Parts: sequence; C-alpha cells; structure tokens
Amino acid sequence: MTTLVHILMILFGFITFVIVKNKRYKDVPFISFIMIFSFVGFGIISVLTIFVSFGKLLLFPLACIVFGLIFIFMLINDVYALVRCKEKINGVYCGYNTYYGGNAVSTQAPVFEYTYQGRIYKEQTAQNISYKQLIKKMREGETYPIYVDPKHPAVFIFQKKIKLSFIVIVFFGILFLSGGIVTLFEALPYLFR
Repeated sequence: MTTLVHILMILFGFITFVIVKNKRYKDVPFISFIMIFSFVGFGIISVLTIFVSFGKLLLFPLACIVFGLIFIFMLINDVYALVRCKEKINGVYCGYNTYYGGNAVSTQAPVFEYTYQGRIYKEQTAQNISYKQLIKKMREGETYPIYVDPKHPAVFIFQKKIKLSFIVIVFFGILFLSGGIVTLFEALPYLFR
C-alpha cells in the first residue's frame, strides 16, 4: 500500500505540474482543485510514511480519508456542473477518450468542439459514458446540444442528470471517509505511548 501511495503522489504531482504549467486551473477550476488536493493528500501520506516513526500506522486511515474526499469531491463537481452549466449551445462530437479501470472495465469521456463567445473550444466532458451507450447514441462529426458554464466555458456537460453510478461513488466516498476517521481515532492511543 505504501508503494501505491508513492506512485499516486508522483502521478498527481505530474498532473498538478501540467495543470499549473498550462494554466488549466483557470478553465477547469474544480477539477484542478481535485487533482491538486489528491497530490497534496498523497504527498502528506508519503512524507509521513517515510519520515515519521509511526507513519505506517497512519497510512491506511489517511489513505481512506483522502480517497473518501476525492470521491465526494467528484460528486460535488458533477452537482456543480449541473448547476453552473446552464447555457445550451451546439457542439460537434469529435470522438472520446477512454479510461480503463480494474477488471477490464472502461469508461469513455466524449470530446466536443464548440464555439462560445467567439472562442473555439475542444474539450472533454467530465461526464463518462459506457462504450455501448456511446456508439449507440453518438456519431462523430454530428452536432449535439451541450450545456456550458458561462464563467468557465471549458466546463460543459452533455446530459442534465446525475447517474446512479455517481450516487454509488459518493456512498463509497462516505464509507472510505468515515472508515478512515474511525480507524485514525482508534490508532491515536497507540501513537502516543
């Protein structure tokens, strides 16, 4: 588990570097916040496990807390997008990016090109869709309605709904968070002996 935390810190550190270098935090602020939070969270855990004598005892509860908060922030991002993305425009579907999870499960994030206030955007939505639904509903080069955030036009959604899978993710986020907090408080007496 320690190695996984170090790898995640390096991964989110690289993502944070790219976000800051390309100033993406201006275009997609909440997603940037989640990535930077992940880097800082896993960074703190990495430092504790390396330099503090009882750091390995804190590894599991702190990792659970960080994972739980990341899952909860993901739902907050989706709710934020539903509330903020209210300007309906047309976008051209340009394809998708595929993200692989465990057990050969993958999700696709559709990419759209659209013009908003004279500026051309080619962005991926934060909403994922299964490959089966994607090929059934979307055709590359065709125009579809999307909803743009007027303050941050690089943020958009193509469906005005929260999927059941996100509710399940939040359930696991709350489970991880509460489990991490309980485990941390149970470990406290052992830390100060």
